[in-house]
Amino acid sequence: MSCRGKDQNGDDVVKPYTPTTLDSDLGYFELIIKMYPQGRMSHHFREMQEGDYLAVKGPKGRFKYQPGQVRAFGMLAGGTGITPMFQVARAILENPKDKTNIHLIYANVAYEDILLKEELDELTSRYPNRMSVYYVLNQPPEGWDGGVGFISKEMIQVHCPAPAEDIKILRCGPPPMNKAMAAHLQALGYISEMQFQF
Repeated sequence: MSCRGKDQNGDDVVKPYTPTTLDSDLGYFELIIKMYPQGRMSHHFREMQEGDYLAVKGPKGRFKYQPGQVRAFGMLAGGTGITPMFQVARAILENPKDKTNIHLIYANVAYEDILLKEELDELTSRYPNRMSVYYVLNQPPEGWDGGVGFISKEMIQVHCPAPAEDIKILRCGPPPMNKAMAAHLQALGYISEMQFQF
């Protein structure tokens, strides 16, 4: 959905966000918002007080998930690109009739940048045979046992389902990451029908 607000100069700003709630969460929606010091929409959210109104438009989007649509999803997320992945994962795992498996690779700069970590870890512990998460950090802390650097072709080969007609790779992240992931996926044999970019 799109949210509209005012930046620090009083100019209108519109930015898209993916709710982390599902259609079954009636009467409210939740957004994950990363606050940037110079962010135009961040300024609006910083200024908001409880009880204020927020102009929103939507829902919108090109991705329509149907239960059992694929055998497995590979998900490649960077930073705030986790929000559509989290929403899809919840929709799959909270539907007892849906047997789709989820293989998520989630990249960030530092450990403290990992959004929704508790919620993701809870999903993997509740559904250990259905969901896996591989965290990748560019600046890992001492003793880190996850991935280091950027998502590589080798990480995709190890942690995502192999190319097949009944799998799909979803990706969402900053533009340089999306470009790199498209190249990796093509090199690994994932044709365009097996991919979707949010």
